[in-house]
Amino acid sequence: MTADFDRTYMARALQLAEKGRGKTSPNPLVGAVIVKSSEIISEGYHKAVGKDHAEIMALKNAQESVAGSTLYVNLEPCCHTGRTGPCTEAIIQNKIKKVVIGIKDPNKLVNGKGIRQLKKAGIEVVINVLINESFYINDSYIFYHLNKRPFVTLKLAQTLDGKIATLSHESKYLSSKKSLTYVHKLRADVDAVVIGSQTAKYDNPQLTVRLSKGQNPYCIILSRSLNFSDSLNLIKNNADYKTIIASTEKSLKTFSQKKNNVITWTLKSQRDKIDLHDFLDKAKQFNISSILCEGGSKLASSFITQKLVDKIVLVTVPKIMGKGIDSFTSFKTDKLSDMVGFNKHYTFKSGEDTIFVGYPKWGKA
Repeated sequence: MTADFDRTYMARALQLAEKGRGKTSPNPLVGAVIVKSSEIISEGYHKAVGKDHAEIMALKNAQESVAGSTLYVNLEPCCHTGRTGPCTEAIIQNKIKKVVIGIKDPNKLVNGKGIRQLKKAGIEVVINVLINESFYINDSYIFYHLNKRPFVTLKLAQTLDGKIATLSHESKYLSSKKSLTYVHKLRADVDAVVIGSQTAKYDNPQLTVRLSKGQNPYCIILSRSLNFSDSLNLIKNNADYKTIIASTEKSLKTFSQKKNNVITWTLKSQRDKIDLHDFLDKAKQFNISSILCEGGSKLASSFITQKLVDKIVLVTVPKIMGKGIDSFTSFKTDKLSDMVGFNKHYTFKSGEDTIFVGYPKWGKA
C-alpha cells in the first residue's frame, strides 16, 4: 500500500477521532479505520471515557473477517488493562496483518510497549503517519504525559486595537455568537477553566458548556485578594462541586465557604503574587490535565510572563475601542527579540471575527 493511501486512511481516522471531542478526557481522541483489499471495511472511534476504544469499536463494527487487513489508528494502541481491556490483544487475536499509527502514545503505561507487542506477534507496524496532525489533535494529552503538568490554553477576545474591555470593565459578549460557540467547545475540551477575581466580579460568568456538547469543566477562581461576593454564579449555583477557589492561606481564612460546596486550594505566594507553578502542581494532583485560562489582562499577563502558556487563542473582533483595558497590561518586552513567537499558528474566520491559534516557542508542544 502506498504512502499516499496511508495518509488518506489516517486522515479518515483523525476525522473520526474528532467525534469524541469534549467527551473522552482524561483519555485521548482516537479514531480507527480497517482496510482490506484497498476498501474500508470498518471504522470506529472512542466515544467517551469508559466506552470501547476506537480499535475495539472498529473490530466490533466489522461485517466481515478482518484477518489479513490493515488497521489505521492515530495513536499507538494501548497494551494495558484499565477501564477496558488492552487493544493490542484484540488486534492480535483478530489476525490484523498491519497496523499504521499516527504517533506513539507517551503515557508511561504505553509509550512504545503497544508497538513492541504488535511486532512480537508478527504484525507489521508503521508509525509517524500524519504525525503533526496526530499530535495537534491530542496536544493537551501528549503534553501532559511528556511534561507532567497541565496543558494551558490562554483565550482572549479583543478588538482590532488590542482591547479586551472598556475602562469600566464591560467586556461580556464582545465577540460574535459563533465565536462564543467555539469558546464553549474549548471549554468542553478541557478539564478546568480558570479566571481571576476581576473577571469573576465584573463578568459573573457561568463558565458552563451550553452551546456545545460535552461535560462542564471545573471552574477555578485564582486570586490572592478574593474581592468578590458569595452571590457569584460560580458560587451560588455550585451543586455539583465544580467550583474551586485557589488562593493564599491568609486570604482563604477570611473566605466563607458557607454551604456553597466550594473546593479550596491553598497556594504558595511570592512577592504578593500567587505561585503559578504551585497552582499547576495542585491542578495535577486533582487529576486536571488541561486548563483553559479565560481570565482578564492581569491573569493572562502572569501566565505569559512566566512562560506557562502552551497554546494561545485570540478572538479578534472587527471593531476599535480606543481607550480601554489592554490584552496584556503587565507583560512587557524591552527588545524585539523578547517578543513571543510561535512554533505553529493559523487563523480562521468565525462570522465577522478572526480567530488566531498559536503554540508559543517556549512551549515543548
